[in-house]
Amino acid sequence: MITISRRRFLALTGGVLATGCTAAREADIVVPSPTTAGTSPTTTSTVPGVVTSVSSTEPAPFGNNVLVLVELRGGNDAVNTLPPLTGAYRDLRPTIALPETDLVMSEHFGPHGLHPSLAPLLDLADAGRLATLAGIGFEDPDRSHFVSLDRWARADRMDDGLGWLGRWIDTLSDELPSLGATALGGSGDVLLGAKAPGTVIDGVDAFAFPTLLSNGSMRALGDSPADSSHGSNDPMLAAARRAFVDSVGATEEFDAIADAVRSRVPEREPGDLGPALGAFTTGLAVAAEMILGDIGTRVVSISVNGFDTHSDQLAQHADLLSDLAQGLTQFWATLDEVGAADCVLVATTSEFGRRVAENASNGCDHGAAGVSFVMGNSIVPGLSGALDTADLLDGDLRPQIDPRVLMTACLDWLGADVEQIIGQRHDDVPIIA
Repeated sequence: MITISRRRFLALTGGVLATGCTAAREADIVVPSPTTAGTSPTTTSTVPGVVTSVSSTEPAPFGNNVLVLVELRGGNDAVNTLPPLTGAYRDLRPTIALPETDLVMSEHFGPHGLHPSLAPLLDLADAGRLATLAGIGFEDPDRSHFVSLDRWARADRMDDGLGWLGRWIDTLSDELPSLGATALGGSGDVLLGAKAPGTVIDGVDAFAFPTLLSNGSMRALGDSPADSSHGSNDPMLAAARRAFVDSVGATEEFDAIADAVRSRVPEREPGDLGPALGAFTTGLAVAAEMILGDIGTRVVSISVNGFDTHSDQLAQHADLLSDLAQGLTQFWATLDEVGAADCVLVATTSEFGRRVAENASNGCDHGAAGVSFVMGNSIVPGLSGALDTADLLDGDLRPQIDPRVLMTACLDWLGADVEQIIGQRHDDVPIIA
């Protein structure tokens, strides 16, 4: 098997694929194609020209499941996401503490309220489809974005530059389709493997070749016979041509997905009234179309910026969480409608929480523990952990749940060897039923 480095490959292809289309795979990439368990009647997908196969029986456990990671990038404020009903919350946040009358109250969240923007999630909680991990974070927290993002992406194996999902992809014996492991929003570190970098899509309209390079012309480059002056058996040239063809296929496949998303959730025109289509709603709509399109998707990572709320936090945070709740509930309703939700697990992450005390700019600075939500039909619902403002770590929420607990559950869902991928199992909190 021929191995070429990504650097060498990009040099060979002239960097063409770095212009928003990073679907090219190296010559020895080996990743999976999902199988379908049981009888599979066909259902019309919202992707034009695509027939979706949906299993009418229980999905094969830990076999053909799909994982959707939703990253709240910048450090989501767990304290206002899940406000403690006791302790020093209001004393330490005289300006930005949420009024208790505005909070969503439910037994599902224990001694906490829920941010009003997240109210749509209550239906999922009532249906037993939502788990909340309060106080999630590494035991020795670091307030640096870069260090904390790396720790989450690598499962705290800082001597290994690969993402924990990238390591899983490297273990697979079958070839994963071009959009089988996809990062939406431009952050694909968690998918980075030794063999496969995953497909990174900055935006719905950015995944394309430059304007002057049509899909047809790019495919012709891949199909053209080798130049005899360079040797017809040049493995590097053959790898480049295969990558061109793969990339054209990926962009064409994604075009259909993007068109379906635009038709279902069109963006707001300038001057129109009503909420704009946000990054979470867009990304999760794309993820739903990828799953229903039956194109072999196993992992989708969605990354949205904006949570680094050092100043004027209240309105910004409310808008972001509203978009998150809208995106999650619409995503789940879309899958549920055709019976495809059983094979999907969704988990939210953020590199750290915020400090409990507000700052002088009506915001809060980098903290430690945060909160994650997990959605699925096969989870242990309810609250695990807590946001304890009476037992702080240097002014921060003290971590109670190691992030590798969440990663263990996600890898179990994908059927991975957890010990091989992240070093050891972390089963402190049951997440998968």
